Amino acid sequence: MEKADVLLLSGGVDSVTLLHQLAAGGEALQALYIDYGQRGAAHELAAAQFHCERMGVELVALDLTRIAAVFRNVQARRSHIPLPHRHLVALALGLSFATNLAAGRLYLALNRDDAGLQPSSSHAFLAQFRLLAGLLGEVELATPYLDLAANEVAARGRTLGVDYSLTYSCIAGHPVHCGRCSRCSRRRAALRAAGIAEPADFYRT
Repeated sequence: MEKADVLLLSGGVDSVTLLHQLAAGGEALQALYIDYGQRGAAHELAAAQFHCERMGVELVALDLTRIAAVFRNVQARRSHIPLPHRHLVALALGLSFATNLAAGRLYLALNRDDAGLQPSSSHAFLAQFRLLAGLLGEVELATPYLDLAANEVAARGRTLGVDYSLTYSCIAGHPVHCGRCSRCSRRRAALRAAGIAEPADFYRT
């Protein structure tokens, strides 16, 4: 059996686009979804499952909800994302998972607009993580969208026929998209710039 590379799949626009791109290109792929207790987890997972089934890619889901509950117990405000430095956690788990599969690459679909919004998505952090991955083994961290703006990623997805009405990545945590948070604003602008029409029920309150 051909070795499969690993894609961290959140069910959002960027990772779903990369899923379609890699699968359409014939790359052997294993998708990994991580539930770390984020409020939109059920919707994210449903989106990830839909697109994996469409592209014939196996999806593995990791359940970290008990860890998230511990973190939330000491938080004054119940945040949408309970884990500080979530990319550090996701990449560490992804690297271990990829190593276990003897995969050559671990894919993270981070775009230029989102890079640096938190310390664990900065260029400096990613560079250091690549060095760490090299010390631990032969798995390469691949970030093919890091030099692309969100609208460029969406335009690429359009050529691949990606159905963006069936993705999920809201900070606000409403079903499909809230239409009010900063991510929805960026998504709306990206889709408009790519010439993609929003379905009537794209945003739900």
